[in-house]
Amino acid sequence: MKRRKMKNKLGLGCLCAVCCLLLAGCRTSNLPAAGGTETVNLRKTEEIFFHSLQKQAFRYGTLSAKIQLELTLAGGKTFSSRANLKIRKNDWIQVSVQPLLGIEVFRLELCPDSVWIIDRLNRRYLAENFARLADSVQVDFNFYNLQALFTNQLFLPGERQVPENAVDRFGWERTETGYTLQTRDGAEWSYLFTAGKDEKLHASEIADSVSHHSTLWEYADFRPVGTQLFPMKVNAGWFEGEEVKGALSLNYTRVDVDVPVEIRPVVPSGYERMNLLQIKKMFEQP
Repeated sequence: MKRRKMKNKLGLGCLCAVCCLLLAGCRTSNLPAAGGTETVNLRKTEEIFFHSLQKQAFRYGTLSAKIQLELTLAGGKTFSSRANLKIRKNDWIQVSVQPLLGIEVFRLELCPDSVWIIDRLNRRYLAENFARLADSVQVDFNFYNLQALFTNQLFLPGERQVPENAVDRFGWERTETGYTLQTRDGAEWSYLFTAGKDEKLHASEIADSVSHHSTLWEYADFRPVGTQLFPMKVNAGWFEGEEVKGALSLNYTRVDVDVPVEIRPVVPSGYERMNLLQIKKMFEQP
């Protein structure tokens, strides 16, 4: 599958990417044929790069960020807003959309087994099992994989973490700017990670060669957060074939790590419960 650049197609990626990914392969590259010493040297080079990439991965216990986001929906409708992102590693993700004066209008909350969406404007909410949503489109994508997308990290589909000895679980291709790492899940979705010579991930793409649905996250503008580098700009989008179905731009204005964050899912009384189809239509309406 041909990798697409986001350029001017920007949008609220965190909210829509997860919904469209769970509601809805890349080409498999092999190392050039080689034998003997050349094969051993290639293997060593890949191992060194893999361990450096993992060592340079962003480390945190909690993450709290302020974001300026822009969402583009199907039909070209756009929406811009401030938002707050909070993450307790391996436990909880919360995105709160607050367009004006800190007043929340939309919230997405996820934990390893559940997803909540609260639409305050229309007084509606969704509460679903994360695994059931993934199973509905037969994709090995879980909470920990989504957490990795938010925090610019490599992941293995359906798994909690990437083991230290997982170098052989990816297909490798050397490029002018670094490497691409590729893997597939049990449902034959393809996962392509583009890493630069700076030992940072610059793009993560997930695609299904059968349905031709895909999502792409691109990372840029790496800046210091404490002693580490974090991508202050994220462009994400989802596609059906070559058609852009939605897109997102996340511009981080502040990122704090390892400070206490309070996250509690609260569904206001009197809200109507939505189903998955209603959510899908909400993001696809022109």
